[in-house]
Amino acid sequence: MVELSNRQRAAVVAVCALYAAVVIPIGIHKGGDFVQELRLSDRLITGAAPLYAHSPIKGAFWPPFTIFGLVPFALVARVSLPLSQALWAAANVAGLGWSVARIAGRWGWRPALLAVAAVAKPLQGNFEHLNLLVVLLTLIVAAVVDLAEGRERRAGLWIGIATAVKVFPGLLLLYFAYRRRWRGLATGVAAAVALSVGSMLRYGPVGAASAVRDWVVMSREGQQVEGFGFQPLGDWVLGLGGSDVTVWLAIAGCCAVVLAALAARPTGDDPLYEVGLVTVLAVLVSPIGWFYYHLLAIPAWVAALTAPVPAGRRTAIAWRAALLVAGVLLSGVLTFDHLYPNALTVVKRFNYVWGALLLLGALAAHRLVLFRRQPQLS
Repeated sequence: MVELSNRQRAAVVAVCALYAAVVIPIGIHKGGDFVQELRLSDRLITGAAPLYAHSPIKGAFWPPFTIFGLVPFALVARVSLPLSQALWAAANVAGLGWSVARIAGRWGWRPALLAVAAVAKPLQGNFEHLNLLVVLLTLIVAAVVDLAEGRERRAGLWIGIATAVKVFPGLLLLYFAYRRRWRGLATGVAAAVALSVGSMLRYGPVGAASAVRDWVVMSREGQQVEGFGFQPLGDWVLGLGGSDVTVWLAIAGCCAVVLAALAARPTGDDPLYEVGLVTVLAVLVSPIGWFYYHLLAIPAWVAALTAPVPAGRRTAIAWRAALLVAGVLLSGVLTFDHLYPNALTVVKRFNYVWGALLLLGALAAHRLVLFRRQPQLS
């Protein structure tokens, strides 16, 4: 791990301050996700029961631990809602700056900055909606760094917290199990359960369990009504004319590709590659996943950008071309109407899923095919 120089730290702070000055006004104007969840945090403060009294119009409310974590912002909102929104946006900018600095300190500034550029519009969308994907990014980056430095339990703690925050990062706990990182797995599971139930102790032990159960039941009911309509991969399959059975086959196929890539690892662990790959899969199969969820592809992008270029002129060109196309798609640069002819509407509609699938496939191919063709160092 390379420590940042004073000049680099100052540059990160300056860029974050500039970015905060841009996204805070936008978030205050558009940030409906955060405001919706603050209402539940306010109910938690007053002790109103049940906490989850109804379902939102779209998607599902944030999990119990996240609602608990928003309590300080709900208290500020009682005085000034714009101030609360500004503080949330500023905290997320700080998390983004920390994540980029940690990635750059270990894997270099070039891949760190290119990875951010490769998810530019999803990142901006997160701040426009004042969602919490940057919080998850910060926790996942912390876990990757700790795994790379041999701190398995602490990495498991970060993933456990991420699971309590938004559930779908729990797929990374299965990755811990697959890699037999039992200490990290036990820590993560314990943290996720303890935080989910403990955050609701405002209602007593029985009431806390009931609040968690209410959230689970309400979320499942909403997902059953919508089917695969809110899942990135499911919506992609259905939009292309597939059925629910086809969706399950697509999910199984993506899982099989990721498992094959994990099983074909070279000598030694590569937590950046593996966590990045599993995180992209988690976003694709998440029951609810909006376009800004794809900002979590940043670790996968860093893994791709720091991977050795395949030997051979044609394979090297194919590798770079795949990353270029995936970057263009995931960045959102082509989502503007005038850039797409009518014949390519299907590309625009599923712009981010195409990009995520291409990135996933490129990373898997690098390990399954391209890496094996290269001479290995002893």
